[in-house]
Amino acid sequence: MAVNESGNNGKIIINDTEIVVYDDSGIQAEVDQLETRLNQLDQEKHMHSNKSILDKIEQTGSESSIDLSEISNHETAINDLTTSSHSHPNKPTLDRLGISSSNKLTIDGEEQVSTEYTHPESHPASMITEDEDHRFVTDDEKVNWDSKADAAHSHSLSDLLDIELPPNQLTDGDVLVYSQGKWKAGKQNVGGGSLRLEDYSVDEPIRYVIPLDVIELQALNITKNSITLNWKPNFRTKDPLEYLVFVGETLVGTTTETSFEISQLMSSTVYSFRVVTRNENNHESNGRSVVSKTQGDVVLSLRGGSDYVETPQITFDAMEIQCSLNPKVNSWSNYLIEGATSGVQIYTQHNGASYRRSGCELYVNGRYEASTSYAVIPSGQLVTVRIEGVNEAKITDRFNLFASKNNTTTMQGLLYRVKLYARNGRGDLILKSDFDFTNESTNQYVTDILNNSPALMIHGSSFIEN
Repeated sequence: MAVNESGNNGKIIINDTEIVVYDDSGIQAEVDQLETRLNQLDQEKHMHSNKSILDKIEQTGSESSIDLSEISNHETAINDLTTSSHSHPNKPTLDRLGISSSNKLTIDGEEQVSTEYTHPESHPASMITEDEDHRFVTDDEKVNWDSKADAAHSHSLSDLLDIELPPNQLTDGDVLVYSQGKWKAGKQNVGGGSLRLEDYSVDEPIRYVIPLDVIELQALNITKNSITLNWKPNFRTKDPLEYLVFVGETLVGTTTETSFEISQLMSSTVYSFRVVTRNENNHESNGRSVVSKTQGDVVLSLRGGSDYVETPQITFDAMEIQCSLNPKVNSWSNYLIEGATSGVQIYTQHNGASYRRSGCELYVNGRYEASTSYAVIPSGQLVTVRIEGVNEAKITDRFNLFASKNNTTTMQGLLYRVKLYARNGRGDLILKSDFDFTNESTNQYVTDILNNSPALMIHGSSFIEN
């Protein structure tokens, strides 16, 4: 091996193979020099006096350079703005406003209006503007619908086989007969005739029909603390029935009779009574109601002479007078009631125990008086006298009670109550007006409890203790 350290320029030859040899002594010296310089730089760190301000500056990606020469001036201006107070001319008003914990605007601490927005549940169709691409109905749909509207239609009740009729659709004017797979429905009028409706087939009979309500429900024998209800079963009812009696919404008793006395009532109080029909299958009717008032602490005393009660011109099917009569013995023509133009009259004859009537049908304590000439009305007893128009005709007239129409012949006695009735479409008497004379009037008028008729006028007479 031949080594040439100088003449071969850092090369050595081994077995005729030339190998390059590097001398790193110079590189190491340079590295040592650089390390020394880095240590020097580290020891000589550069500190800015305004470093805290520079730390607040964030350079954006679009900035290529930042001029920091004016930073000190900006910092001074910012500090001046921070220390100075900024106020609005209406600051006192703004200070009064706020938002509560329930997101409502407050003024001086009081909630005013909600600051929450509530989206409406629906929008009007007018907010949508139709165009060729946005329409509610296409032309083809309109043509189809119009063709159906113009076509002839024919339907019968047999089309409703899958619909069950609820019981409350059947009123006490309905008559149903099941025969040969069909129900025949119709309404029967007061005269007994029947209007048959269209027949319809059903797969099975209707489960049940509610019973019919009572008719001619009346409040009779009224005292300070009791009232007796009287009624009649509907004439189309054949099954055994039970009646439920209510005062308001409270059931006070049941009966199989057609009358019921309600006691322990308060004096001078208006009550609503209802009678419900229940059949043997425990199905109940809607109920028939009547309003009445218990007696008060006084009663109107009519002493004859100039004492009588005058009605305005009124229309009714039945007038009911609750009274106690004291006619003169062996005296003629002491009038209980006389119409000014209708010819309706009830007046005494002979010994005062018998009464003649004309122009009306007469009932005494609910009992029809068939005689056209005389009817016995007990004297000195609380009785209920009811008159009705002949042949169901309505009576329109002005009446004097306890006196004739010319006020020359009067009746003595006590007047408790005057009621007016009108018939409905089924012929039932329904209370129309109610005048109570057992509460002392402050003037010469007694008003209608039900507010359906003008007041009655009192002439003479006086209220006495009942």
